[in-house]
Amino acid sequence: MLINQTLDKLDALGLFGMGLGLREQLESNQYLGLSFDERLGLLVDRETEARDSRRLALRLKAAN
Repeated sequence: MLINQTLDKLDALGLFGMGLGLREQLESNQYLGLSFDERLGLLVDRETEARDSRRLALRLKAAN
């Protein structure tokens, strides 16, 4: 139940990339061997990529 609350809070804060990254980590066993710092770093990277993608999409839309 705690993970659902965490995912809801990430979405409420607009951290959609981190929420998606956390969902991916929970669904895959490949992340089990990583430390907390490594997993957190991956979540931050995922959020950064999501924001960059949204920014690019808005610029492309404005350019058309």
